[in-house]
Amino acid sequence: MTLWHLELVRLTRTWRWTIVFGTYGLFGVFGPVTGRYLGEILEHFGGEMNVFIPEPTPADGIARFIANASLLGRLAALVVGSDALAFDARSESAAFFRTRVDRARELLLPRYVVTTLTATLALIAGTVTAWTLTAVLIGAPPLLPVAVGTVYGVIHLAFAVAMLAAACGLTTNAASAVLLTFGVLALIPILGIVPSVKPWLPSELVAAIVFLLAGTPARDFGRSAAAATLATVALLALAVRLHERREL
Repeated sequence: MTLWHLELVRLTRTWRWTIVFGTYGLFGVFGPVTGRYLGEILEHFGGEMNVFIPEPTPADGIARFIANASLLGRLAALVVGSDALAFDARSESAAFFRTRVDRARELLLPRYVVTTLTATLALIAGTVTAWTLTAVLIGAPPLLPVAVGTVYGVIHLAFAVAMLAAACGLTTNAASAVLLTFGVLALIPILGIVPSVKPWLPSELVAAIVFLLAGTPARDFGRSAAAATLATVALLALAVRLHERREL
């Protein structure tokens, strides 16, 4: 059994993948439903309050999905991924695996790819669910912006998991690696206060699908996608170096 096959088996047999798929799937349903019925919900629970809610549009269902899934879905992917990428967290299993490979990268790369693939498929499944329910409840959003925006979302997920891999190289504690990664990802958008920096930030890709549905050209996110891709490669190289220099 190769390390690639082993990682796939480990992920599927422990059912950890259901955490990521469940999170994205939940908001894939929740987003369109609240987009369509938010007015009725507020009217039912708001008592005498008069709240004006604009007529929902097809973009609203996708926007509400992204607003929730981009945060909690990413967190679920990081939590699940930390179990794989922090392979030095348990000294016994770390010693077992490390003595069977020549370099730590042979352990790291399959786990990174499988984690990223799981998050990617979960995002796609959640987006398909959100698009389908939005089409039924409100109206069908244009397919091309949704597809391109999903690709941008996948690029950001790959970047986030690469950052987690590097964080796991800095600490053997999986929870600490998740908190460090999530904290850095939360701070990156602050750099957007500098106008010349904002178009290059990977965080711009998170809500790209919403802006694409509003008419923003896809090329406007090209610099963010390029920066995220280069950063992903750099973070993976750093993660490999940190893991290979670590002594058990």
